[in-house]
Amino acid sequence: MARSTDEQFLHDWVIRKVQEKYSRQYSKVHINPGEEKNYEFGGAYPDIIFENYGQIVQVVEVETKETINEERAKKWKDLSELGAKLHLLVPQNMQNAARDICWKSGLMAKVKIGSFDVNLNI
Repeated sequence: MARSTDEQFLHDWVIRKVQEKYSRQYSKVHINPGEEKNYEFGGAYPDIIFENYGQIVQVVEVETKETINEERAKKWKDLSELGAKLHLLVPQNMQNAARDICWKSGLMAKVKIGSFDVNLNI
């Protein structure tokens, strides 16, 4: 299922912010925002790929409210089997939903769930 325009903007913005934040901790942080397929890992194109000195150490999948569902868990399962640690980054208020889906899908031992929150003070 495709994301709405607003959700896609948020998804891609989070990807770029993560890349910016962690670019000093890893030798390379590759990103695949939107439908871009810039960097491949194991035949897949995760949203973020963390590399240290030629070795992929972690892949991150950024999810939004619209993409936290059991159908998406199939993609998480495939990514978790590529040999690098899988980290899901979900909206803070959706952490429990993502955790429940991972439990039901048998992924909790293979996936780490983190969160993001966006606050606009206008």
